[in-house]
Formats: sequence, structure tokens, C-alpha cells
Amino acid sequence: MSADEITNQTYDRIAADFADRFWHVILERPLNTFAAAVDKTQPVLDLGCGPGRDIELLRQHGLTVIGADRSAGMLKEAQQRVGGALVQADMRYLPMRAASFGGIWMCASLLHIPRAEVPGVLAEAQRILRAKGVLYISVQQGTGERWSDSDGGQRFFTLFQPDELLDRLTQMRFSIQEHWIESGGHSNWIQIIAVNTPP
Repeated sequence: MSADEITNQTYDRIAADFADRFWHVILERPLNTFAAAVDKTQPVLDLGCGPGRDIELLRQHGLTVIGADRSAGMLKEAQQRVGGALVQADMRYLPMRAASFGGIWMCASLLHIPRAEVPGVLAEAQRILRAKGVLYISVQQGTGERWSDSDGGQRFFTLFQPDELLDRLTQMRFSIQEHWIESGGHSNWIQIIAVNTPP
């Protein structure tokens, strides 16, 4: 069984407990910065939406949000908690048209992708993002790849350093608007806001 399949099964199993544990965590700076930068006439994709916490918070900022997650358990939890448009999808192969979103919110989801596949995921995100669309990424700071047994089951993590992602996004013709590091839980979190500026 692949790393992502094991991680996905864990999320299916722990969805309700995970939602209860993290529901009241509000990422004020990222939410405010992202919402201020996005064209509110265009839909936003919460890519790796989990149980839907940020869908509701983004809606409160006046955004139309579609949630996507690979975990059926997480999507079931999101349907019960926030409802709306939800799609089961693998972020490496998104079932969305090119240039169909004004923003993509990727909070603590890219970190479950093996490092070798991260460039393809970013390219897929860029494909569905409109020109001048806004991309938010949050990942744990660190090095290497590892397994974690925290929160009730095995999950695979890729850890990053800021320049690794910033250089990749710049090569892809994203314009970096802001980036910073925040402490949360037992980790430091890299936060990036970038705008899609293709030729």
C-alpha cells in the first residue's frame, strides 16, 4: 500500500476526532491576507479541505468556496459541518477545468505529498488557477520525509525549507506576495501567499 493510501485511510478513520481537535484553530493572518488578495467574483478551491473548517472561515470573508479532499471520511465530516460544494479528488490529478479558480487554499495538505511529486502538484494547481489568481500554501518546516503516528494513525509527511518552495514557485512564474514562519503546536509552519503571473 502506498504512503498516500495509508495516510488517506488514517484520515478516513479519525475524521470526526480530528475535526473536533482543530476546529477552533483560526489562522487569522493567512485568512485575512488571502481573502484581501483574491478577486471575490471568482470561486476559490480549498484543496485538501479536511473536515471543512477553513471553508466556513473563507466564506465568512465573502468568498465562494469549493472543497476538495481525497479522504471520503473527511468529506463526510465537511458535509455535516459546513455543506456546500465538495469534491473527492487527488490533488495530483484534479477534475477541474483549466483557469477555473481565482484562488487556491492549500493549508497543511501539500505536506502529505512525497517530495518527488510536489512539482507536479504545484503544476496542477497552477493549471486550474486563473492568471493573477492567488495561491496559499502552508507546510511544516523541516527536512526529509517521515511517518507520524500522532492523532490516531500513521500519516506520511514531507517537511520543507522556505527556499525550496519559494524557488520552485518563482520558476513557475508565481509572484511571491508574502511569506513568513509561524509557530503552531510542536512545529514551525511555512506560510506563502503567491500570485499566478504566467507569460
